[in-house]
Amino acid sequence: MIHPAVAELEQALRQLLLPLPESTRVLVGYSGGLDSTALLFIASRVVPAAQLCALHINHNLQSMAEEWESHCRQQAQALGVKFNSVHVYPNDASENAAREARYSVFESTLGPGDLLLLGHHMDDQAETLLMRLFRGAGARGLSGIPQRRQLGVGSILRPLLATTRDSLESIVKSAGLSWVEDPSNRDPRYLRNWIRQSLGPALSQCWPDWVSRLSESAELMSESAKLHRALALVDADGQFSNPLKIPFELAKEPERLANLIYYWLNSHAVRVGSRSQLLGLVQTLSENFPGGSGRWLISDQAVHLYQGSLWLESVEIPPQAALDLVLVPGEVDLACGKLGVESGEIGLPQGLDVQLRGRQPGDKVRLAVGHQSVKKFMNEKKIPPWLRDSWPLLVHQGEIISIVGVWTAKSQHQPGGLTLKWVR
Repeated sequence: MIHPAVAELEQALRQLLLPLPESTRVLVGYSGGLDSTALLFIASRVVPAAQLCALHINHNLQSMAEEWESHCRQQAQALGVKFNSVHVYPNDASENAAREARYSVFESTLGPGDLLLLGHHMDDQAETLLMRLFRGAGARGLSGIPQRRQLGVGSILRPLLATTRDSLESIVKSAGLSWVEDPSNRDPRYLRNWIRQSLGPALSQCWPDWVSRLSESAELMSESAKLHRALALVDADGQFSNPLKIPFELAKEPERLANLIYYWLNSHAVRVGSRSQLLGLVQTLSENFPGGSGRWLISDQAVHLYQGSLWLESVEIPPQAALDLVLVPGEVDLACGKLGVESGEIGLPQGLDVQLRGRQPGDKVRLAVGHQSVKKFMNEKKIPPWLRDSWPLLVHQGEIISIVGVWTAKSQHQPGGLTLKWVR
């Protein structure tokens, strides 16, 4: 007999899939555990077989890994679902290394528009909120596990976040399905397992509904995080650009400035190591704003303060070696970034033979009022000091004719010519 909750979950999944084209490929992350078994069962009743595939990741970390893979293959076949298994070899046996290896496969497997269903449920959500609370997370961290997010060119969907683990177990048992138990899930050295085995039962004695309550809190924190991001976007004048111009009035509002910088970094996939690191940056920025300068290392990037703006750059910017080019529309790979060449109303002649290189001692440019050193010119144009030795210059017949994106010799201009930009 099918569990009554199945129809409810089926309808919920149909609603979530409704906006998607019929051609969308739907993958189910299938470990063989209870939650992914329930999810695969529900998906097999909703998604057409031609669109659906169970994706199993064999981490090769447990002695039973091959047996688990065989079990998953048999269960998928019994449900009429295509099965694909990928072997990975994490750097170590830690939970984080396994997750990184798993998500790397997910991202490389998803094609444009593909959807990956994952079986996280309400208990997972509550446990995640507790773990992040213990680690001092803010509103964004306490939002918990998102129901939907992008991953590469595809996206992840978690349809079971409103369902408890007990409900999923009842569904799987009523359907006559079996699942595997990973022994590492019983190891109390992992924080999540300790919460599940020790803290959770203790909380249930006083607050039997603590799981649903914390899930509601995660939803509220998610709303707060969205509002924080919206405020940051307003303060960023509608775009988290690089460089980021710091509004003068925000320099004396540390909380709002910290919020802006946090979401600016996040938009460029840079994770702040700690709140103290962020607040240290904000304090130094406020004390030196607007005329000061500074440099901070955050994650694997460098944040520079220059001319009232924050710049996000690679820690090391390699010098540009000399390249011989023929100017045509397109892109050219440089030591750092790319040279973009586009057709414009006026610019450099197409087909011009040039040399692209970095700055050299004694370099000069010919201006209408005579020659000026490139060093002084860059200083006057407020080119950031850390970029000056790498900034691409174009040389034609021994003379500098362009400091890319900043200046081009008018003597070389012609209608329908090419414009240049350095994209880092």
